[in-house]
Formats: sequence, structure tokens, C-alpha cells
Amino acid sequence: MPRENPFRIIYEVCNDRETLTDPKKYPPFPRYIDIELTNICNFKCLMCPTGTGTQQRKKGYMSRETFLSLIEVIKDHQTPMRFIGWGEPLLHPNLLEFLDIAKKNGLITHLNTNGLLLTEEIMRKFVEIPLTSLKFSFQGVDRKSYSEMRNLDFFPELIERIKRMNNIRGLSPYPYIHVSSTITYESPEQIEHFRDTLRNTVDLITIGRTKLDHIQLDKVRLDDKEKERLVSLLKCESVTKKYSPCSEVFNVLAINWDGTISACCADFDKKMVVGDLSTGSVLEAWNSEKMNTYRALLSEMKHDKFEVCRTCYDYMGLKKGSDPSKPSIDK
Repeated sequence: MPRENPFRIIYEVCNDRETLTDPKKYPPFPRYIDIELTNICNFKCLMCPTGTGTQQRKKGYMSRETFLSLIEVIKDHQTPMRFIGWGEPLLHPNLLEFLDIAKKNGLITHLNTNGLLLTEEIMRKFVEIPLTSLKFSFQGVDRKSYSEMRNLDFFPELIERIKRMNNIRGLSPYPYIHVSSTITYESPEQIEHFRDTLRNTVDLITIGRTKLDHIQLDKVRLDDKEKERLVSLLKCESVTKKYSPCSEVFNVLAINWDGTISACCADFDKKMVVGDLSTGSVLEAWNSEKMNTYRALLSEMKHDKFEVCRTCYDYMGLKKGSDPSKPSIDK
């Protein structure tokens, strides 16, 4: 029997078009919270500002005190938590403790990972706690396309770890397993083969277009013909489409590792900070003048008013196979 995506209903509510076109119609508290445990990563991906080193803000890990203070607020609202951000969550030494604390407070939890540090012990803990939802982040759809962008030959090992995670999960409903990848030049046949490889192992596979804004072309391991195709994608404005309108500012807040609060999970260098847990609350940030300004202007599709928003596109919506139950904000 197919497993139900625990975030499906939440994402459906987030997609309510009436809410997204009226800046006054948003919930009294975020529908879910994105938590960046660290902005440090063990990968050097060529399309990511963390991997390329273009991210300018200080590196670090969320403190236990910051996390516990966040839990104290979130538990009263029973707000789901997604452990995502601009680093690898499995690098945080307190990850499993944090997940356990969240679950003991009745919270739905989700985690994104590149899978490199996922051991059998951690897999079993994910089932035991349990972690509600787990997403494996790929790049490309085969060993070659993965290693080109991820800058690491880890594709076959990642496939095997996902299969092992599924085996350890057994008949347990959790964690719900989602595989997400983005592509550049891969063919429909390559994509279908990738789907076939994991079709009977995971609960959801989504494929979108790779965001190439931060890519370092001089380090991409492609032959001249493939690199030429990649450059043409960078220059082709017609392949992109704006979020219409942005649902992020109406539904979710992103908490950075240092406790600062951003209006958007795509804000890798703190250009859209609306609060700070050391001086204020999540609720204050949610109802702040800055947030209301973002809501008002983005509901009018005025993305160009903001540095982060003007280069933000719905890349997941560009390829068939995206989960229709999830909104654009699940990047």
C-alpha cells in the first residue's frame, strides 16, 4: 500500500491561490518552519553558493540553546519542521537528539540530505524516532551527470544507501522517502532509466531543472559540446518562469543556524532577514513590517524589487514528474 506524503495536506493548503493573491490572507503563524542546522557542507557542488564558496556569511552550527528556544515556541502551534538549508544537516553533532526532541513534542519532521554520512546506525534511528519524511538530493540522473555537478563520484553508492534505507524501514510508514534531482542536458531516456532504478524503492521521485545562477563553468567536467549546451541554457531566459506569485512569504519562515530569521529559504546570504531569535520571536518576525512588504509586492509579481527574488524561478515546475501536491516553495 502506497505511503502518504505527510506534508501533502500542508503543501495543498500552501498552494491556495486565494491566499497567495491577497497579502492580508495569511495564517497567524507559519504553516511550517525551515531550520538550517548548519551552512557547512561536505560536498563542493558546482551550482551551489556553499559549494563554490560564493556564500559570504559566517559558517557555523545551530546551538542547542537556539534549537530548544525554537521548540518552545513551535510546539505550542504544532508547526511542522523541515531540516533544510545551505549545508548538510547530518554534519550537525546533535541532529538525532534534535529530531528526537521534535518528535517527543509531537512535531512532524522532514530532513534533506546528500546521503554521504548516512550510516546504518543513523538509518535505524530515523525509523526508531521516527523521522517523518526524508529527501535525498541528487544531481543529474546517472553517474556521469551526477559527478559533473556534484564534483564527486558518489552516484552508485547513494543509490545503494537509498535501497538500504528502504530495507531498514521495512513496513514502517516512516520515514517517507523522497528522491529529488535536477538536470541540465539529460535525455528523456536517461531520466526514465533513473526513475526505473528507484521506482520500487522510494515513495516519490521529482525532477526539475538545475539552477545555474551560481555555477562555475571553468570547473565543470564536460566536453566542449556538452559545455556549449550548458552555456546555451544559461543564456536562455525562456526556460524560466517566475513563481506566480511567491508562496514562501505567506507560509513559511527560514531559521538560519545563528538564529537569524529569513523570509525565504533561498536567501543564502541573509539579504532578506526579518528577525533574530536572540532579540525577538518567530511571531514578531512573521508579522513584521518587512514581511508584510514582501507579501504586498510579491503578490503583485514585483520580484525585481528584491535582490534574491529577481533571480528566483520555479525550476521544479519546468519538468514533468514534479509532485502536484507540493508547492513551488519546496525547492
